[in-house]
Amino acid sequence: MDMLSSKGVRPSAQRILILSHLAYNRTHPTVDDIYNSLHPNHPTLSRTTVYNTLKLLSAAGLIRAIAFENGESTHWDFSEHPHAHFLCVRCGSLTDINLSLPGLPPLPTGYVVTEIGVTFKGLCPSCPSAE
Repeated sequence: MDMLSSKGVRPSAQRILILSHLAYNRTHPTVDDIYNSLHPNHPTLSRTTVYNTLKLLSAAGLIRAIAFENGESTHWDFSEHPHAHFLCVRCGSLTDINLSLPGLPPLPTGYVVTEIGVTFKGLCPSCPSAE
């Protein structure tokens, strides 16, 4: 897979499988979600391989880890374009939100932005507000 090679990652069968899964299933899965989805058709795949592959792909800038302060499992995101997320505080759904960031405010000398994370929290359309 050219995408892996272009980032200096050797394209093994497991890496291609996991990256492809994320690219075609934009559901922000956890390690367990990915493992449970892929393992039935790939019984030699281990949870450890999934975890290590996600860490490698994230370090290479191919995917992004989404972690929340409440300690729940990290979710994994594949996107070729910067975007924000909306987290439903009731059902836990995580949705991509297009977000235009035309420019950054000036930063103090020596600071370098490597990532921007924006998460909106509230209720999704499937979760009626408690009245």
